Amino acid sequence: MTQPKPFKLKRRPVFAIFRAVIMRTFYRKPEIRYLCKIEEPCIFVSNHDAKRGPVIAELYLPFRTAKWGAYQMLCDYNTRRLYLRDIFYMKKQGMGRRLASFKAFFEAFFSLFIYRGMNFLPTYPDARLKKTIDESVGILAGGMSVYIFPEDSDGGYKEVIDKFFPGFVMLAESCFRKTGRDVPIYPVYYHAKLKKMVVGNPRYAHAMKCEGLDRNAIADVLRNDVNDLYFNYIKQS
Repeated sequence: MTQPKPFKLKRRPVFAIFRAVIMRTFYRKPEIRYLCKIEEPCIFVSNHDAKRGPVIAELYLPFRTAKWGAYQMLCDYNTRRLYLRDIFYMKKQGMGRRLASFKAFFEAFFSLFIYRGMNFLPTYPDARLKKTIDESVGILAGGMSVYIFPEDSDGGYKEVIDKFFPGFVMLAESCFRKTGRDVPIYPVYYHAKLKKMVVGNPRYAHAMKCEGLDRNAIADVLRNDVNDLYFNYIKQS
């Protein structure tokens, strides 16, 4: 398995055309509601809703963002194909092996192009995450926001999220140490079937840490914020 190539922010004119013509054709704009004015640069934390959440955020939120995604999707073709088949389609979506193999075989051909175009950074389950955090701090310091999907989706993608991984809290902590800024973290919820997205009010990791909350507790506060958006603004509206 090869390693992902280093992340570089650059103009991608071919992807811009693909994004405008192809992606917008298949992914229609949802109703989007903001509960407050967004202060950039910031961190967005959102549910995933399979592959739909990242695409909708890329197409219809008016913020230029770098996004966190599985490192396997930024590796070679075979690694992408196996990840799509075994993890994304079979494990997380419960798809049968034959259909998952068929979809992964074709999708892996163009998935790297889309991932690169959407400014995805590779995330890891080990110490290599530090490199992603360091890159993300530089992106935030440069004025660009970071969009993260921290839900634990090993059991599948759920409407009500059970767990958030605290990597985004580590990013906020690192940003504060290096820049002195308690970067705002905005919860986001997207529901594909109801065609609605809500961006909630911000939280501040350093302020919550000063109140005595640890990383996991802060992650849980944001998880509850995201779930509350579903209950209060998606499901009930």
